[in-house]
Amino acid sequence: MATAITNPTEFEYAGGTVAREQVSLWRDGLRRLRRNRLALTAGIYLILLVVVGLISLVWTPYNPNRIGTCETYALPGGGHPLGCDDLGRDSLSRLMVGTQVSLAVGVATSVIVLLVGVVVGLVAGYFRGPVDAAFSLLINIFYGVPPLLVAVALYVLLGAGLVNIIIAISATVWMDMARLTRGQALSIREREFIEAARAGGARAGKIVFGHILPNALGPIIVQATFVIPVAILTAAFLSFLGFGVPPPRADWGGMANEGLPSLQGGFDPYILLWPALALSITLLAFNFFGDGLRDAFDPRQKR
Repeated sequence: MATAITNPTEFEYAGGTVAREQVSLWRDGLRRLRRNRLALTAGIYLILLVVVGLISLVWTPYNPNRIGTCETYALPGGGHPLGCDDLGRDSLSRLMVGTQVSLAVGVATSVIVLLVGVVVGLVAGYFRGPVDAAFSLLINIFYGVPPLLVAVALYVLLGAGLVNIIIAISATVWMDMARLTRGQALSIREREFIEAARAGGARAGKIVFGHILPNALGPIIVQATFVIPVAILTAAFLSFLGFGVPPPRADWGGMANEGLPSLQGGFDPYILLWPALALSITLLAFNFFGDGLRDAFDPRQKR
């Protein structure tokens, strides 16, 4: 009598050897991501950052825009753990509100890049020929123009505002996503299951979005995590140059810009230090987490 199999993930060969089902790509990737302590630490920090941003929507220790909350250039201590800026505004409250701007720019830019870059890459990679040539030419044209120049020009044309900053940055970073997706589409379209779908009468839209896209999601998601720090850094740099979120709303680049004269004048180095630290740690966290995702979901990393 055959022995009953108690574990549904196992089955018996005729010779009695027991083998496990092949673990799915996503489950295997998550398992290997959990082993990456640096990526996990970065992920925990990013979760805490999101929590701070959500809390600052409804509560901050002080009104972040209120002038004269405390003594100007007050050093950290007492009721103001991070001190106060040149207008007597609480630095901790402004740093918390600045988290909203950085996360909004990073996430929104990543979503726009996903929508534009993935669609362009899929269409170019699947249809090839003149369609691929046209989209490739468009991508190369955008690569030939300095990204910062494009962002500043679009910002000037569209005007000040958070939404316009997101649009301006998205226009400079979508090309990498499009090229990655195009390469994935070119590779996947030649596989047997795509040929079977064509032979079965599946339409191009069904093949592209129902077969090619799901099999290319791993690298696409990893690339999206690298878009976020690029967008945050670009937004902060624009704000540092005076092209960012209009005052008095706080953002990390604008806070650094406000703290630079104080540092040069020898008044209070902390005004520049706190946003610079927040920006640096956040960029490192996104990069470490993105590296962890790439190592976890890249088949070439498997041992």
